Amino acid sequence: MKIKKLNRTLCLGLMFLVVILSLSGCGSNQAKEDVIKIGYVGALSGDTAVWGQAGLNGMKLTAKEINEKGGILGKKVEVIGLDGRGNPVDSVNAFNKLVDEEKVIAVIGTNFSSCNIAMAPIADQKKIPLIGTACSNPKVTVDENGKLHPYSFRIGFIDPFQGKVLATFATKELKAKTAAIITDIGSDYSTGLTEFFIKQFEQNGGKVLIKVDAHSGDNDFRAQLSKIAPLNPDVVLVPWIYKDVALIANQARELGIKATLLGGDGWDSKELLSMAGPALEGCYYTSQPSFANPATKPYAEAYKKEFGINPETEALFGHDGLYWIKDALERAGKVDPTALKDALENTKDFKGLMGSITVDPATHNPTKPCSVYQIKSSQFEYVGDFTP
Repeated sequence: MKIKKLNRTLCLGLMFLVVILSLSGCGSNQAKEDVIKIGYVGALSGDTAVWGQAGLNGMKLTAKEINEKGGILGKKVEVIGLDGRGNPVDSVNAFNKLVDEEKVIAVIGTNFSSCNIAMAPIADQKKIPLIGTACSNPKVTVDENGKLHPYSFRIGFIDPFQGKVLATFATKELKAKTAAIITDIGSDYSTGLTEFFIKQFEQNGGKVLIKVDAHSGDNDFRAQLSKIAPLNPDVVLVPWIYKDVALIANQARELGIKATLLGGDGWDSKELLSMAGPALEGCYYTSQPSFANPATKPYAEAYKKEFGINPETEALFGHDGLYWIKDALERAGKVDPTALKDALENTKDFKGLMGSITVDPATHNPTKPCSVYQIKSSQFEYVGDFTP
């Protein structure tokens, strides 16, 4: 009789313990469900860390703002950033870790086409939306055959558009009749921009006198530039990342090249101004709408107050990317990666600090303007928004 009573007491105790553990587990799961995790992949170390850190900081500042206003669908936003080092393999590894271990619902980044081209099929396989920032190669959202990557999107414009704007600006606004090009042969970004510039420049009646190839990290471009110098072109296209641009510009001036240098959004860093010195005075580049827009001033001031430094344009991508996800999730009405993908694809007139976004469902490319900037007195001066 005593044994039966003991067993009954033991059973009741075990049942009570199971109930407590169950309730504890439910509370833990509920806490997790009240958080929406969104990842960021960017170069947080290395030569272009100034961009990656700005993108991550921009997302964190925006998440803070969103959470103070009630979050997304009543849930708190948590941003998790991992270092892709501007390298395709490292970026894929970072993406996998964000999805498999951190359980993010979406990933923003990178600003390198080669990295996003590598991540796009992984995003499709894992069914997690990937929103590229300044990555501008068409193959970020479609494969070699033009087939859509259903889970890959972008905020910025594509190289064909940017190349057309550069070439048209050169021929129509600068009245350039001849051009030379120095290309980073190892970069999808540089080779793509080169291709589309040549096509539009020649279509506009201009003549490309020479195209020379080099590799990022060479540090000495004089051999290539010495082939350009005697041809005396009106403009020289330099579709490189800002650190290489500074070297190329200074070496070009040393060799007597007086042409106006042109570039794309790889120039878009305040680091370029101090590194290049007067070598780029009067030169032009194309980029996304940036902090030159007065509408971005309050955000720039909030960023500087939060982090103690002036923001790079990549911070705006972080801002608009996170608000775009918020907009899409609220239209979807639920926190689900596939529903998010569908809502992103059906975006019309989303208003961000970088302009309005309407997505082409066939390519996942946004329709938006391209801004032109000139370097004057060691400052970036906004020239205007252009379309070819």
